[in-house]
Amino acid sequence: MTWIVWRQQRPVFITLAGGLVVAAAAILLLRAGMLADLKAGNLVDCVEQKLAVCRGKEAREFQKSWYDLIHIAQIAVVVVPALVGVFIGAPLFAREFEQGTHVLAFTQSVSRTRWMATKFVVAGLPALLFVAALQLLVRSWVNAAGKLGPLVGGPFYFTTFDAQGVSPVVYTLFAYTLGVFVGALSRRTLVAITLTLGVFVASRIAVAVRRDEFGEPVRELSPDLTDPYAGVGDGQVMDTGFLDAKGAVVADPGSAQAPCVPSTRVEVSVEDRTACWQQHGLAQRYRDVLQVDQATTIHLLEAAIFAGLAAVFVLGLVWAVRRQS
Repeated sequence: MTWIVWRQQRPVFITLAGGLVVAAAAILLLRAGMLADLKAGNLVDCVEQKLAVCRGKEAREFQKSWYDLIHIAQIAVVVVPALVGVFIGAPLFAREFEQGTHVLAFTQSVSRTRWMATKFVVAGLPALLFVAALQLLVRSWVNAAGKLGPLVGGPFYFTTFDAQGVSPVVYTLFAYTLGVFVGALSRRTLVAITLTLGVFVASRIAVAVRRDEFGEPVRELSPDLTDPYAGVGDGQVMDTGFLDAKGAVVADPGSAQAPCVPSTRVEVSVEDRTACWQQHGLAQRYRDVLQVDQATTIHLLEAAIFAGLAAVFVLGLVWAVRRQS
């Protein structure tokens, strides 16, 4: 049974293997070229620092040459799970039912459950391994660029977050199980592909927009009233505002700032503006920050959601296959 499924999926396996070889070769060559540019520009120490420390022509030229390429590689890791669901998961059972070839399988000595499980595992496991390998390759490139690459945006920047941790593999599992379930239920390949892509994108967006709620922001206080991001590290600022002298949140800071706006176009120093704001009740600035060390927890919580949905789709697949005549 396994041999038959392998023969059926051989074009997919060849495509995955070939794609991984090409991707690995391209990433390793580009990474080597990038490391050479880091050394040539004396930017090796800047990898672990903020760009504010490494401002200069060399750093700007490096980012101009490499930032977008590395970002595209991250986007590829984010997109591949959807492709797995659409082109591997959705047609897996839909094509069998659409063409009627499942009837032959059902007349053999192999049970429907074993036939389904074999197809599910043999087709899905290589896809998961492909995504995991691609993620590791891209992550090595991203880490090598450090703060001169996409990591300068912090771990919560959308492409960085979605391409790190357990997320890519879990997204792939979710997309794949969604595809096979929709395919077995609809029995139409085109319908399965369309629904899989639509549901996958909608689900990812729905969870992503609520992602910030999975963490617990920490309130930080800053004496710098003019810059809400002064001194912020790699964490994500969720909210910012002002506190009065008693430590209460100022509901309408605009009314306190209004008297400090000059009536004519004159230059006002930061010190004078700060002093004026303080006179009108703005004692200090606060910001609620999602700390870097919460990224792993948020990854796991999000993974639990998609893994749970994947389990539901597997159960739905079993039901859909067993009800076929």
